[in-house]
Amino acid sequence: MKKIYLILLAVLGMTVTSCLMEEKELFDKTPAERMEAYLDEYHKLLASAQEGWLLQYYPEENQSYGGYAYVVKFTSSDATVWFQLDDDIATPVTSLYKMTPDDGPVLAFDMYNENLHYFATPDVNNYEALHGDYEFRIVGKSDDGSEIYLKGRRTGCDYNLVKFSGDPVQYLTKCNEVEVAMTAPAYQMTVNGADFDCSIKGNIFEWAYTVGEGDAATPVEGSVAFCYTPEGVDFYAPVEIEGVTYTGLVFNAENGTLATEDAKIVIKQVIPPLNQMLVLGDWYITLSNVGSWGQPYMNVAKQALASIGEELLVAYLGSSLYGAYAFNFYSTTGAANYKGCLTMAYQLIGEDKVALQFGQGAGGDGKWYYENAAFNYIINVFGLSAPRTFTLSADDVKSPSYILLTEDANPANTIKLVPNQVLYPFNN
Repeated sequence: MKKIYLILLAVLGMTVTSCLMEEKELFDKTPAERMEAYLDEYHKLLASAQEGWLLQYYPEENQSYGGYAYVVKFTSSDATVWFQLDDDIATPVTSLYKMTPDDGPVLAFDMYNENLHYFATPDVNNYEALHGDYEFRIVGKSDDGSEIYLKGRRTGCDYNLVKFSGDPVQYLTKCNEVEVAMTAPAYQMTVNGADFDCSIKGNIFEWAYTVGEGDAATPVEGSVAFCYTPEGVDFYAPVEIEGVTYTGLVFNAENGTLATEDAKIVIKQVIPPLNQMLVLGDWYITLSNVGSWGQPYMNVAKQALASIGEELLVAYLGSSLYGAYAFNFYSTTGAANYKGCLTMAYQLIGEDKVALQFGQGAGGDGKWYYENAAFNYIINVFGLSAPRTFTLSADDVKSPSYILLTEDANPANTIKLVPNQVLYPFNN
């Protein structure tokens, strides 16, 4: 019995000694030394990828601006950055970066880089910028070192650096080509053969469909931010649709669709006629885009505004300001802005014609400007006391950069409308 006790004590002693040795090995470095070693490991890993890393970047806490692709190539001291939205994708921007123990291990692009700081740089319209990250907590890596997991310090968004292979310019160019190919006025989602509403806007995919029929029908809605790839789109996070989890969609160049790999969900482009595009969107007016017949009428209103110390700030046809289809405007003194609308009745004729006439309604300060600032002269160009019928044309029926209205009875009356806001239209 004594021998057994002696053996047990010996074994116990060896076990205790072993544990103490392990603890000594584990804690033979200070926290600062362990952090330094950790950062050094990732520093070397970043620089080891000869062709760089792919970063799918999501600004804002809720990914409300969608996702955009970067390719980043690291040396021991600097980072060379290619960016999907860069006007010149072929010319990257290089700046310094650092690995720092700042409340945990952090990868920081602390030197200004116009590509990496694109979403984090304030301007006159966004004093807080677009809530972009340029400092990232290092969360970990994959077993094979092909992915590094990050978390944005500002947004809390999850990011992956994925070891990249190929030509950054070709990759990002292809991303943009897929985006252009999928740009359309509207979209439709087919789920198991049934068509439902969906939208793609600002790299956000939103959908709505119903499950079941009649009284048992249940609406299902969802949205997810995504990033374009050469093959289609990658979702920020997996989504479940009809009991199946998906991480992205595949682009089909032949039919211009995005679909899940199992083809149970297909996103189709919907191209409405030009006249529908006109009345469903906001289309901006400038003096220089009005034809020779209409410009004198526009100038009457311009002079009337000048006489009261104002300028036209924005003018467009659409329904976004007060909900009714109308001529919408903002007028400014420089110190104060005034807004209003004058309703327009319309009749769609075929696919490329529209008849317009003043609808006798007004919103905001519309009536005052109609009566006191000669805005009736502006309305006359479109149709005042009687309807004017226009034939519509565009440079691209799928995604027009303008819609040209030409009056059938008076070809000198032309109005070229653009989809992007133009400030001070009487001066442009």
